[in-house]
Amino acid sequence: MRLIRRLPVALTVLALAAGVAVAQPPSAERVRSGIFDASDPAGMARFMERTGYRVELRADTRGDPVIAGRFSTSEYLIQFYECEGGQYCNSVQFVSQAARPANLTPEAVNAFNIRWRYVRVTYDSTQVKLVMDVNLDAGVTGDNLEDTLDIWRQLVEIYEREILNKK
Repeated sequence: MRLIRRLPVALTVLALAAGVAVAQPPSAERVRSGIFDASDPAGMARFMERTGYRVELRADTRGDPVIAGRFSTSEYLIQFYECEGGQYCNSVQFVSQAARPANLTPEAVNAFNIRWRYVRVTYDSTQVKLVMDVNLDAGVTGDNLEDTLDIWRQLVEIYEREILNKK
């Protein structure tokens, strides 16, 4: 699933080819401002807040960082992994968990998992989870992180409709 964001880039390329001056897109500053990786959870949380997300940075029971957030009707966590003493983490996992709907079938879960490549749904007798793993070991640009967050948001909304049956 590639979300529609390429139109401004395509128009910029066409304008440059035609010799028309083009203003820098607002996201260019984020690219130049640095790279985000899992070793700076506070920086990620600040970036998310600047991008419009309401988040809370806290620690899990092992002392590893967790970013908690909410959009639509779902709460989610961004859990940090491969950490050394709560620092120097390499990857994150986005998780949204809910009570399992009574009418959830293995066929519905399998169809969802086949359709959406970035995430997977798992379930047991009482819970259903939407999970997305993100490798941040070498870092990503602000644009990449913003796009990842947007993909996550959209997939959570689809999960709410198709798996949790929330309209």
